[in-house]
Amino acid sequence: LPLFVQPSKTKMNCVAKEVEAIHDRGWTHHIPRLMILSNLALITGTNPQEFLDWMREQFVDASEWVMVPNVIGMGVHADAGQMMTKPYAAGGAYISRMTNYCKGCAYNPKERTGETACPFTTLYWDFLDRNSAAFAKNHRMFQQNNGLKRLSDFPEVRKRAQQVLKGLDKGEI
Repeated sequence: LPLFVQPSKTKMNCVAKEVEAIHDRGWTHHIPRLMILSNLALITGTNPQEFLDWMREQFVDASEWVMVPNVIGMGVHADAGQMMTKPYAAGGAYISRMTNYCKGCAYNPKERTGETACPFTTLYWDFLDRNSAAFAKNHRMFQQNNGLKRLSDFPEVRKRAQQVLKGLDKGEI
């Protein structure tokens, strides 16, 4: 994702702030690593090995014994649930509740569709849809899968998700 390399390539306040912090210090707290960076990698479908490689290159505390389980198991759920029973995926509303990043952001965490919809919110629902069959047998994902079924605007969410993914690749979101 271009925005992981150049924070100026995104209007997402949370991502820009964390990537700037990483560039400045080679470090950021575990929670933003998980809630912002790994979450975005997960819901965009970023290649887990490429994301792990990027994390190793960026962080001064990138010890193998910590980075691999945290990124592969916890962050991007690439171990098929061996470490975590459900993926650590979240939309903008969760990020808004847990942080102050959304204040002053160009995107609205409460919106799923439209130009001002938070990319995390849009991509969260798209991620659930793309993986709903895999999550159907996971009792910890029951509520999320049912929530997906109740979205009356899901065709628009899916369309917006494709726009967001293309925009992220171009460094325009």
